[in-house]
Amino acid sequence: MELEELKAIWEGQNDKLDAIIRLNSQALQKAKLVKADTALGRLYRSILLEVILNIGGIVLLGWFISSNLAQVRFVIPAIVLDACLIAVNAALIGQMTAIKDIDYGAPIVTIQHKVELLRIQRIETMKWTLVFCPLVWVPLLIVSFQGLFGVDVYAVFGVPYLLANFAFGLAVIPIAVWISKRFAGRVSRSPFLERAMRVIAGSELGAAMDSLAELTRFEAPASEN
Repeated sequence: MELEELKAIWEGQNDKLDAIIRLNSQALQKAKLVKADTALGRLYRSILLEVILNIGGIVLLGWFISSNLAQVRFVIPAIVLDACLIAVNAALIGQMTAIKDIDYGAPIVTIQHKVELLRIQRIETMKWTLVFCPLVWVPLLIVSFQGLFGVDVYAVFGVPYLLANFAFGLAVIPIAVWISKRFAGRVSRSPFLERAMRVIAGSELGAAMDSLAELTRFEAPASEN
């Protein structure tokens, strides 16, 4: 067997090996993308359930408002709660839209960017929900006691008590915002804060991000070769 024949056989084997590597790379990429898609699909369904429950709350609050139109002291807290639920639902629907907007045929970096934006959306929604929780505590107390038990909280606890709680809620908001800004830049340097942010964003979203990160690490050496 001459040298040229050996060279041709060697090149043919190299071509076959390259084809096998490409097929394995494509199979791995597909598997990782399917894993990310599955995780985000679970997240989508959990958000959808949350939206449905919130719609139920909005409907009940609407019924409460219509039943107490003559009593402004009950209507105003109910409107505040209704507005909060509508705002939360708007944010959740935005997250669902972001999930559906992810194109798994796009480059991995593009997919990662969209998933990261989704993570930020979820963290921001949770952050502002937690910030305003102390403020909605008083309206929730008034509406729930009146709606469920027919108890007038104004008469039971007194207006000064309710105003004091409302003032406390207002005072907490700037403090919570300051803490949020103070530690926002430390998340990437703190394993504890990073884990906390992952919990807030959702375990499904974390799993999707891990799959994409692993795929990026796999592709990096391949692009260098």
